[in-house]
Amino acid sequence: MNCPNCGAENINGSSFCIKCGANLKEMQPTTNNINNAPLNNQISQSTIQNQNIQQPMNNQPMQHQTPQPINSVQTAQPVSVNTTPLNYLMYLIAILIKPFQCFKEEESKLSNGKTSIILTLIVTVVMILSNLIKTIVSTVRVASYNWTDGYTYSWQWDNLKNIKWLEVIGKNFLIYAGIILAITIVFYFGSLVVKKQLSFIKSLSISATSVIPAVCGAMILAPILGMVWSPLSIVFTIIGLVYSLIILYEIMNNELNLEKDKKIYFNLICFGILIIAGYYAYMRLFMSSVNAGLDNILDLFK
Repeated sequence: MNCPNCGAENINGSSFCIKCGANLKEMQPTTNNINNAPLNNQISQSTIQNQNIQQPMNNQPMQHQTPQPINSVQTAQPVSVNTTPLNYLMYLIAILIKPFQCFKEEESKLSNGKTSIILTLIVTVVMILSNLIKTIVSTVRVASYNWTDGYTYSWQWDNLKNIKWLEVIGKNFLIYAGIILAITIVFYFGSLVVKKQLSFIKSLSISATSVIPAVCGAMILAPILGMVWSPLSIVFTIIGLVYSLIILYEIMNNELNLEKDKKIYFNLICFGILIIAGYYAYMRLFMSSVNAGLDNILDLFK
């Protein structure tokens, strides 16, 4: 070993240097000090690092971090369609008060085939019952005229046996259901022509919905108020028909979302077809009833 003081070479394990006499044991660093030095440095450095890490954590409040999803792309969840049964009575009343808002709220239900068919049948049955009641009243309530009192009315309930119930109900069902189906078919095929395909089921729901004001105005209120004052019958008939046309126009155009120019021509053509078909059907029925009446008159002279 070499002396740290003078550099002379000494035997290993010597206590004093043979040249300068320096104490070699005091000048030689112990292995414990050598080994402990880096350990103490490591401990002190780790302590400083821990203090530096804990310093901002103690100064700032703890914040709750939500776990991030593993995949950045999230799959879209399917939208559930509301298939709860429609409250048909409340729907019929709400259509008269706020038709557009009510239809939008119940649109998911009215897109269901079963709900749409039931609504159509309910509206058709209401139309049949209204016309049947009108037929009964006109048959039983008989008017007679004399020079002193003018027109007088009497109720002859025996005339009910003259009504052909099945024929009246069956004919009215075909007429009223045919009106709703005709509106549905015209607008459905019209949507195909303008390449804005509308579901046939939703078109049926819109058609049945639009008929409701006409039923209430022309078939329920008009006959009742007409018995009080005849001009009221005409007024409520016109109001009901116009209201129905507005509802049909607005809801159909909101569903098709056509441009302004296409919207005008589309509705002119569809309403024109319906008017022509309705006029033709009405004339056929009117002429058949007139011919039946003439036959009954001619039978009196036989």
